[in-house]
Amino acid sequence: MKKVFFLIILNCFALILRAQQDPQFSQNMFNILSVNPAFAGAEKDIVVSAINRQQWVGFDNAPVTTVVNLSTPVRFAGKTHGLGLTIVRDELGFEKNTGVKFSYSYQKKLANGSLHFGLSVGFQNNALKGEWFVPEGDEYTSAQEDLGSPTIDEGKMVLDPGLGIFYQTDNFYAGLSVLHVTEPSVAYSEAVETYLARHYYATAGYTFKLDESWEVIPSVFYKTDAVVSQIDINSLLRYNKKIWGGVSYRVDDAIVGMVGVLFNNGIQIGYAYDISTSKIAKASHEFLLTYRFNTKLESRNQKYKSIRFL
Repeated sequence: MKKVFFLIILNCFALILRAQQDPQFSQNMFNILSVNPAFAGAEKDIVVSAINRQQWVGFDNAPVTTVVNLSTPVRFAGKTHGLGLTIVRDELGFEKNTGVKFSYSYQKKLANGSLHFGLSVGFQNNALKGEWFVPEGDEYTSAQEDLGSPTIDEGKMVLDPGLGIFYQTDNFYAGLSVLHVTEPSVAYSEAVETYLARHYYATAGYTFKLDESWEVIPSVFYKTDAVVSQIDINSLLRYNKKIWGGVSYRVDDAIVGMVGVLFNNGIQIGYAYDISTSKIAKASHEFLLTYRFNTKLESRNQKYKSIRFL
């Protein structure tokens, strides 16, 4: 295989990497901490959650993403703060990326709710692992002859900060955040280089009470890297604050069905099924598992309750 051919492929691959967005989730209303550090401690409990997403099932090397979040409120110097931890593992083809970040939020009472300011600092390791495919034919030479190795096994770790703001009342929440603030560069080699593009997020939701048992909870989730944008429009119907089902529309991409239940022991499970409306035409599955530990902080210093389900 001629070296010019390899350089073309590598440079095209680098362009693809630069345009790629952060991992995608359908149950985004349960995953706010991973995109907004100001959400740390927004719940009255210590909350541990995990989401596993298997995207475009049926494609070889399709995206598989797992995120684990830990959030807790804490009292310090007479004020309520929030601490959070997020671990993300994202696999797509040759890419095997792992991120770990710690979040802190400062909470201040405002009007009928609370305003949170958040900061996250962490590390992301981007890795390329795979093998070159060499077509048959005398005109091609092996990757061993051209590059010295038929395999790819490169990993780079970068510092990854983020900022966010979040506001919540009894029935409303809204947040804005930016991740990969410094757009850290990831250089695998002279031919293959990418960076973590700055991503901007906005989310909001409201709870409409139909009666003592039933609620409708519409929400929106927007993200962009200033090149590609995506918006999710969600609506959930919840019974007795423990059982819910709903639909979501990801514009020009998918229609999503969601169901879930919160048990009395603090365990919550959820499932989302994506029906693709794009040319990809492959379904996606997403599984949610959450556990809550009651800190009893709310009874001491807060007069409102969170409207999310984490």
